[in-house]
Amino acid sequence: MHTIHHTEAFVIRSEPSGEANKRLWLFTQEFGLLIVMVQGVRKPTAKLQGHISDYSVIAADLIKGKNSWRLVSAKVLEVPMRANARSALARAYVRTLSFLERFLTGEGAHSELFDHMRAMAAIIEQGGYDARAVDALSLWKMLVLLGYVAVSDDEQVLLMLPLGEAVAHVDETMIKKLIKQATDGITHSHL
Repeated sequence: MHTIHHTEAFVIRSEPSGEANKRLWLFTQEFGLLIVMVQGVRKPTAKLQGHISDYSVIAADLIKGKNSWRLVSAKVLEVPMRANARSALARAYVRTLSFLERFLTGEGAHSELFDHMRAMAAIIEQGGYDARAVDALSLWKMLVLLGYVAVSDDEQVLLMLPLGEAVAHVDETMIKKLIKQATDGITHSHL
């Protein structure tokens, strides 16, 4: 019998697989980035169909098979983009999730990064934040936490502050500096 692993996860993206299955890219709290299969989810009678929409946060029950992971049940915890799907904040959230998929390598817990993404999801749901600052800070912090960008002493404060508070502490000059560092980190990674 296989162990069922319970974890929170961001649904980064999904794609059809076979006749009725789906492949999901999940950023999980306990296992990092996983590619999981969901059997029969594209059938009209599938119970999981409404619980695994892209960019949502779910409580996932996963089983690790011999060669792959399978999602056996899920419950939607948040849909950060529900109210603000066309906003600049939503675009920042989607961009950060796509970069997360691009820069995470293999399985492994990234609890601080997961907490950062939960804070970003909360900001998207609340709205009212400067989208440019959120975008720059979230991408920069993700790259710092993954080791692609080094942090100077004056930036250490930004790294320690919750994302919502950090947004209030940045001005246009700092935003440009963070964007440059993120761009340099991406360029040097060759990913």
